Amino acid sequence: MSILTLLLSAVLLASPTADPDPERPDARVLTAQPIQGAINVDGRLDEADWQTASIATDFQQFEPNEGAQPSQRTEVRILYGGTAVYIGAMLHDTEAGKIMKTLGRRDEANQADWFIAAIDSYFDKKTAYNFAVNAAGVQADGIYSGRSSGGGNDDGFSFDTSWDAVWDSSVRVTSEGWVVEMRIPYSMLRFSEAEVQRWGINFQRIIPRLSETNEWVLIPRHELRGGRVAKYGILEGLAGIAPRRNMQVTPYTVSRMLTEEGDPGQLSRNSTVDVGGDLKIGLSSNVTLDATINPDFGQVEADPAELNLSAFETFFPEKRPFFTEGVQIFRYELDRGGSLLYTRRIGANAPIIGATKLSGRTGGGLSFGFFGAATGDEFDPGRYYGVGRLQQQIGNISTVGGMLTFYDRSVDDHRRSVTGGMDWDLRFKNNKYKLDGQVSATHRMEPGSGIDPESGFALTTGFDKVRGVWNFASGLTVISDAFNPNDLGRLRRNNYTNLFAGFSHQINGGAPFGPFRRGSAGLYFSNGVSYRERLDNGFGFFFRSDWQTHGFNEIELGARSDYLFGGYDVTETRGLGPRARPRELNVEFSITTDTRRKWQLEPETEIEFFGDGGRAYAFGLDAEWNVSSRVNLSADVGVGRENGVTEWASNESFAPIADGWAIGETSRDAPDEVEAYRAFDDGGDLDAIFAEMEPYDEFGRFYVPVFGERDTRSMDLTLRSDITLSPTLSIQLYGQLFAARGQYHDFSLLQDRDTLTPIDAYPKQHDFSINSFQTNTVLRWEYRPGSTLFIVWSQSRRGDDDLDAFDLATRSPFRQRSTDQLIDTFDIFPTNVFLIKLSYKFLR
Repeated sequence: MSILTLLLSAVLLASPTADPDPERPDARVLTAQPIQGAINVDGRLDEADWQTASIATDFQQFEPNEGAQPSQRTEVRILYGGTAVYIGAMLHDTEAGKIMKTLGRRDEANQADWFIAAIDSYFDKKTAYNFAVNAAGVQADGIYSGRSSGGGNDDGFSFDTSWDAVWDSSVRVTSEGWVVEMRIPYSMLRFSEAEVQRWGINFQRIIPRLSETNEWVLIPRHELRGGRVAKYGILEGLAGIAPRRNMQVTPYTVSRMLTEEGDPGQLSRNSTVDVGGDLKIGLSSNVTLDATINPDFGQVEADPAELNLSAFETFFPEKRPFFTEGVQIFRYELDRGGSLLYTRRIGANAPIIGATKLSGRTGGGLSFGFFGAATGDEFDPGRYYGVGRLQQQIGNISTVGGMLTFYDRSVDDHRRSVTGGMDWDLRFKNNKYKLDGQVSATHRMEPGSGIDPESGFALTTGFDKVRGVWNFASGLTVISDAFNPNDLGRLRRNNYTNLFAGFSHQINGGAPFGPFRRGSAGLYFSNGVSYRERLDNGFGFFFRSDWQTHGFNEIELGARSDYLFGGYDVTETRGLGPRARPRELNVEFSITTDTRRKWQLEPETEIEFFGDGGRAYAFGLDAEWNVSSRVNLSADVGVGRENGVTEWASNESFAPIADGWAIGETSRDAPDEVEAYRAFDDGGDLDAIFAEMEPYDEFGRFYVPVFGERDTRSMDLTLRSDITLSPTLSIQLYGQLFAARGQYHDFSLLQDRDTLTPIDAYPKQHDFSINSFQTNTVLRWEYRPGSTLFIVWSQSRRGDDDLDAFDLATRSPFRQRSTDQLIDTFDIFPTNVFLIKLSYKFLR
């Protein structure tokens, strides 16, 4: 039976006829009341309409004691008019003097009292617009989409804060608690044109001094993976309202001065002035067009430095506003963090000339998105990017969709690639079980090069239980050796097949026990085989547990093992065949101090053991201190080291000569690419080693992987400070000092996939050191809603100390003391960028 036949059968089973509406008869309902007079958003709720509106009350605790009665009473009312919906909340507090009124940047959660309203205006039971405000008047907004809980994102919220709306709010602290009043224009929401509306709705209140989170509709932890929005309450009473078109035009101008090293030791300056703009148009009630011309993202924080000695690319998160806002529809997940779309590819090699997004949803539940971009120097397009995405809702929560991407590069060597696929997420038994997955293909070609096109496929599928105290997960992944979406997507590795299964459990049903308020644990197993070679990739397990004590300490304990019964890594040698890996065991532990305090510490440690005797250690300490209602400080310190870990060092070419052997002057070049060889005394080792191996060519040359026992040391110090002068004016400081160094010793050659043979007379060294310091200082002033002024100073210093490969006499950089290496970073010539960016948002 084909995959398509199975999928169609599952779709029928997941349809509304087989899976009843998950709206329970006891679903909470709140009625919105039409306004009769004017509403002044001043945080007072003293208009007559507020006094007669229906009240949402009887909240329940999510934290710290799930299902318990809240320590403080909360009342929420909703009104609506011709252009906006109004939300009023009275957040009673018996100790009003202890309400935390902490200022902060917009869209960043901080240790303050918060009120959050989540609106599913589509009523699709999976997407919600979130509007949050804290007791100091700081706003946050974003979109929640997806079905697993997020324990949050980098901003601390459970929703994606990259979406920004223009709306009004006011707060007022009284002797009885604090009051929230919101006005949310219909133009910020998407909803149908029906005469009578039904929306999903939920409210959340956060009281940090008590480590308490209260929800109007409580969604238990063991239900979160089944879909948060699907369990919202229902907002009724909305009638006679019409979607309003949202039109925003945001031109900007930016002035930049760059200072860097020109001639050795000489300062070079370069100044530029640029203009660009963003456009957002609501083409209809449910369709939005976004466009940007000549965008500038100079205010975005730089990526952190790191030590990556693996065979895989590091993928950093997207931070650029245009590429983070409203991109939920374009999510198409592969395996192990892979995706058909990785927007960091766009603009990585040349400036972005322009980009556009079109997204929306039909009345029949079909969501769609189209994306295009062009990049090039001097406004001359050299790379084109295109994406199309469709996703059809089936029944109440299930979806089936497809995605197609296109990439064309006309600069350098011409390259063109097309990727496409189909994905599904089907829910059964009132959203208790999930069948999800995707099947996709890639096709890459280089027209005119004479190189054959490359095509591959990927299949992932899983069957999980997602609701309950006991849950399980299972899955199969097959990715061919020619599957490569990395022109526009991201995938760390291909060429593998993997089986995966495991379970998770909310200990004691999520209720307190012994010294703990709650605890959870999960254990998962996997086994893989390489797709092309059919070699065992090893059997492993992953264990993780999370605990919270009655003293509000958070504890995490985890363990992971790979190659328990042996196995091969087919990627480590960078294309020169597999290598048998030793058994690996990793253990990690962390604990967070009382989350109710104004300061928190999180020490963490990680230890890795290798079957051949190698060891790796990592120690870290994260600290955060809310100095006052306006100042927040945080510091992250990390130290890592490896001792005697046998790893790949290089691929080397060896050529026979009259009296022995010579090695290529350059590393990682095959014999026919090496321009010169250098003779060395191999002590007679190579004749014996190569006698058991096939030569690379008819000249008797060999191209083999070289391994060494690796020792590394790394240090990372990251400091942040947020100084908030008002809800619209803030200064953010960031700095990272990073240093790493390493050495290889006791070299060996990979004679066959199971045998590493020592070569005592190896003539090269591969020691290294990396120094980096980077800092950003950003002043942000939102001088009117949606319009901002940025003043930015960023500095970077980076140096790499790589010795000549044949220089075995010079003292290795690995012998340097860590403190000296850190201090030497400040002797590196800096690159400075000074930037002023002004934008103005026109609304209609």
